[in-house]
Amino acid sequence: MTLPIFTIKEEHFKIDKIDYLSPVPRHKHDCYELFFIFKGEGTFYVDCQSYEIHENSFFLVSPNQIHGWEYTQNLHGYLLKFDMSFFSERSFIEYLSIFHFDTVNVSESEFLSFETILKSLHVEYRMTKSFKECTITNLIQILLIYVKRALPAKPASVMTNTLFTKLNDLMHENHYQLTPVTYYAKKLKTSIKLLNQAIKESTGFNCSEFIRSKTIQEAKRLLKYDTMSCNEIADHLGFIDPAYFSRFFKREVGTSPKSFRNELDGKYNF
Repeated sequence: MTLPIFTIKEEHFKIDKIDYLSPVPRHKHDCYELFFIFKGEGTFYVDCQSYEIHENSFFLVSPNQIHGWEYTQNLHGYLLKFDMSFFSERSFIEYLSIFHFDTVNVSESEFLSFETILKSLHVEYRMTKSFKECTITNLIQILLIYVKRALPAKPASVMTNTLFTKLNDLMHENHYQLTPVTYYAKKLKTSIKLLNQAIKESTGFNCSEFIRSKTIQEAKRLLKYDTMSCNEIADHLGFIDPAYFSRFFKREVGTSPKSFRNELDGKYNF
């Protein structure tokens, strides 16, 4: 295997053991996170979705996704954190698409492979021996290869991953506003056709569908966890007319923004 061009520095990456005996309130970070749970039970929340935690659970969280867990019983495993620049590096850009999933079903044998690498990674991370950064870089690359193999998706090309990464960055900068594909194609200096092909290959959606899904995801996040009014959320997401935002949300979700908010159990601070 050729060594990656990018050598991981401590500020780009962190690994911690998970030993939680109590719930963790909903919160968010400006980093990517991978949770590997070897033992324990509970409920894991990512934005408005909930997932049962069980032995050999695996969760993926993107920057600014609200997450936390409840009803936990002796959670044990590992948590990996990567800063937002990590997956912009050419050596690791192909792995960004793994964060299109919140959780993945992993076989027992696959999880044993994860566990072996994670234990070595945790030991190496805490050491001060020579070639530490090089060793960590290669262990992470092997781990991410194993993660990608476990995903129900075919490998994407470097060009596809680059466009997918840049589109995600632009959408984040644009606060996930409902923006035409032509705007992003112009910003990325590519054609609408190539952008559609890249997003379709990475996510299974065309670019318009992907943009709408991200806008809806952000709308749900704000409705559930923020105190902004529906009109303020509409304005924040680039809708000049709040009534159009309400129609758009109802068409995509099946209920109005107000009804969606009223159906929720409550708001959480982070």
